Amino acid sequence: MPAARLRRLRRLRRLQSVQSAAVAASVVFVILGFLASLDLRLLPVGPPWLAWPAHLLLALLGAAGALAAALRGRDVDRWRWETVADPLLTSGEREEAHREAERQRRHAGIAFLAVPVFLGYWLVYQLADELATWLLPASALAGFALGLLAAGRWLPEEGPS
Repeated sequence: MPAARLRRLRRLRRLQSVQSAAVAASVVFVILGFLASLDLRLLPVGPPWLAWPAHLLLALLGAAGALAAALRGRDVDRWRWETVADPLLTSGEREEAHREAERQRRHAGIAFLAVPVFLGYWLVYQLADELATWLLPASALAGFALGLLAAGRWLPEEGPS
């Protein structure tokens, strides 16, 4: 196996493990948010002024999640085009490779979006009640959208070569 292909495989596995960690963190934040919504908080309620730094933090986390999803999508696309280029595959196997690649791209996007959104959900109940606090998950979504725009500009899609 060429060295470049081994590096790509290591990177793909590393991004898969980061994606798995993102799913686990999302589950933890959902549970913490649900418990906090029932007034079962693990931490005392924070002051209301912390909402604004939390907006910035969640927007940055959303943008970072979008960039991670875009990188994972590029690696999935490389795998897809390497698989589809095999001349011995049937048309059904090629279609299955495309479906699997799209499924993996969707899962990566959802996993990396869920972390900042569910962290925002938890922080809604952790910080003092005011309008700025209730908009925390929206900051994560806005950051993710901006990150997707930036990723589309800096990481163009790769097709078959």
